[in-house]
Amino acid sequence: MKKLIALIGLILISSTALKAQNGGDTHPPDGLDEISAYSLFYENYRNEQYEEALKYGRWILKGMPRSIEGYAKFSLSTQLDRLITIYSEIGKTKTDPKLQEAYIDTAEMIFDKVFNTFSKDEIDYYQWYLTKGSFYYNNAEFIENAKEKQTAAYKKAFELQPIKTTKAADGYYVKVMLQNLVDEDTEEAKKEALAIVKKSEAEASEDLKAYFDKIRNKLFDSPEERMAFLKEKVEEEPENVEYLRQLRDLYENEGNLDKARKLNEKLYELNPSYQNASSLANLAIENAEYDTAIKYLNEAKNKTDETEKLKTIYLNLAKAYLNKGQLRQARSNAREAINADSDWGQPYILMADIYARAVSQCSDGRDLTRNDRAVYWLVMDYLNKAKNRDSSVSSAANSRLQSYRQVTPSKEDIFFMDSWSQGASIRIGGGCYSWINESTTVR
Repeated sequence: MKKLIALIGLILISSTALKAQNGGDTHPPDGLDEISAYSLFYENYRNEQYEEALKYGRWILKGMPRSIEGYAKFSLSTQLDRLITIYSEIGKTKTDPKLQEAYIDTAEMIFDKVFNTFSKDEIDYYQWYLTKGSFYYNNAEFIENAKEKQTAAYKKAFELQPIKTTKAADGYYVKVMLQNLVDEDTEEAKKEALAIVKKSEAEASEDLKAYFDKIRNKLFDSPEERMAFLKEKVEEEPENVEYLRQLRDLYENEGNLDKARKLNEKLYELNPSYQNASSLANLAIENAEYDTAIKYLNEAKNKTDETEKLKTIYLNLAKAYLNKGQLRQARSNAREAINADSDWGQPYILMADIYARAVSQCSDGRDLTRNDRAVYWLVMDYLNKAKNRDSSVSSAANSRLQSYRQVTPSKEDIFFMDSWSQGASIRIGGGCYSWINESTTVR
């Protein structure tokens, strides 16, 4: 290495270092036997006395002994790992930049000695490449092109064990490789990044997959470029779920719902899961295809037991039935949403909308009767429940309350209804409203 010569020259300036160097001898210093020198080396290393550790351990790097007499557990690869730490830590303490770099350069050189000395059967190459990558990260300020070297080391590990690297440290090593390749900003780096993503995707966690999406956005200069890439990949791998999802999302973002639906249908064919059924339902709702939405929402409902998902399904079912004018089914599902989460304001507002729609259906364009107007008291009950249970819907509830107050029964209406008195409880039912059968309060 280019700086090793500089290190030797600088060390020779120090008489102490010269003694430790022992004239370049491959034997322990000060006439010590190997096991004694090793013991002093290890104790000083363990106590982070790195200068002293180097004095008693440099001979190991020079002689590369596979064993030492009197200590059966001696491992040369372990000592070289320690020497990498020693040289790195000493280098960081030096004030002379040249000396700093020389020590770090020696540490870097030890990695080459390790890979040149040991076969893949003797040491774990995978772990050593990860260690080498981390070395470049920790010493980046002293090493030229540290990012590129770090990426190269992690890529070596990835080539050896792609699945293990993908899952290791919550995807950290894959993320570092990809970010460094993005930073290179070359066509070759882009291709390498996409190849890593492709190889990792099947085993990636949800968090790592989300990171892949961010990386793809950085790799492509425009949505059109990314779309062209994904179209090509889908043609190559028509059953690749991840590519289908990403292309579907792009179509949705640009408002091309017809193409998004076709891809959702393909995803559903490949896997009729909760997610894929929900996606088809959501697109159907956006296209006002409520029968289709109800079909897929009911399928999705049977594919999950998570409360958060179920309450949303019930709410969407209620909305779909409301849009079809099927008020009883709408109410039934709105009640299920309330049962799933009684502190969620949206289903209470929907209950108010359902009963307000009932007035429109029953009056059918004629002037409202007193019984019609009384339903709006029940509507207001649900709006008040909504804002009392969930402050996030207060604005929507208050806006509706202001509108419905104007159409509730007047004082004159109350006077002419013998069974009505201020504060009394009355039941909404009978005739067109018989299915409601709920009580409200005379205002």
